[in-house]
Amino acid sequence: MGVSEVFEVLYSPVKAFKKIIEKPDFKGVLLILILFASFTIVEQYVVVSKLLLRTATPDEDDWTESTVLWTSNGSPTLDETDYKMGNTAGNHSVKSLVLNDTSIWMQITDIGPLDCSEDTSYVELFFWIKWIAENGTFPGSSATLRLFSVSESSYFERSLTELISTSSDEWSNTTLKIGPDQGWNSFDSPNWQSVTGLEVRLVWPAPANLTMKIDDLHFRKYVSTLETDTFSGSIIGILMSAAVSFSMNWILWAGILLMVAKVFREEVGPWTVFFVIIGYVFMVTVVYTIVSTALFSNLPALNIPSKAWPPTTQEEFNATSALIEERWNPTWAYQLYTILHPVFTISNIPFYLPLLREVWTVALCMIVIRLLRGITWGKAARISVVAFVIRLVLRFFFGI
Repeated sequence: MGVSEVFEVLYSPVKAFKKIIEKPDFKGVLLILILFASFTIVEQYVVVSKLLLRTATPDEDDWTESTVLWTSNGSPTLDETDYKMGNTAGNHSVKSLVLNDTSIWMQITDIGPLDCSEDTSYVELFFWIKWIAENGTFPGSSATLRLFSVSESSYFERSLTELISTSSDEWSNTTLKIGPDQGWNSFDSPNWQSVTGLEVRLVWPAPANLTMKIDDLHFRKYVSTLETDTFSGSIIGILMSAAVSFSMNWILWAGILLMVAKVFREEVGPWTVFFVIIGYVFMVTVVYTIVSTALFSNLPALNIPSKAWPPTTQEEFNATSALIEERWNPTWAYQLYTILHPVFTISNIPFYLPLLREVWTVALCMIVIRLLRGITWGKAARISVVAFVIRLVLRFFFGI
């Protein structure tokens, strides 16, 4: 059996299956299995390359679990009773208190240098902040954040007014895009390649007793899962999964077709020969995998809000789903991918149906039955369609 028949199944199936039926050869099916497994790895590689996992500095909540690096116009202390709970947050926040003053500031230095100059560098700054003013007055437009570059006289600055709580004694999350072209003002030629500290400053028009608390402070960047062990450590698993998936579909389709043909009082010959012939039908899965890979390659990368893939918490899963909806859903590649992977609902039971692949598979099975038995196209089509319905029930209601 030559290699040509394996590919001829795709563009001239009648001619190809006539040759295959005359001389069935398992080596052709083995080639299809190898192609399917190989392109499955390529597909997973492309998918993984589009997922950028979040990493942070520091990895844990080290910066707000100690006052060593902090200075203030008050006296920085650790608050053991008022802090944010979370996956990375520790058991303290850093607090500063000033009496009868119009401003309060806190700064942390000697934390770098951190490179924030490009997409592969740090791109986000994350922290929680709470302010308490004795008179409850909002600091307004005088809330600022500075990122120092080497010295305190060289810095980037932006307003925090819209990012902090408008109410006294209430935690608020601040997540800022950092780097060039992110709307930061610069003073004394700072360098995004060398961020070494930061300062938060709040100013009021009249003196009051003021408190500021900061917790869970991190610089974030996103790295491809290809830079981790996520993909390389799963190659064997991908190969095994591909082989099992291919084999299960092959066995079930051949077995169901054989059974349905008997119900229609048609004998398709020895089981082993029929099994090999049906194996050639699954060249369709190779094409389908190639198309899926091509579509994924045209999708933009996603900054996944998780340290691992798949996400480990419901919050991370929801955030990732929202990100896919925002970044992928509007693209033509994703729209076409969802057309190839539609979700149907019957009696409120959702199930997955790669429609085009299944229709193509049914058509090739019909050709095989027709050529083996010399029956009409109509009867061959009925046998194939009934087999498809049975296969559908087994897959989506029994999970096999």
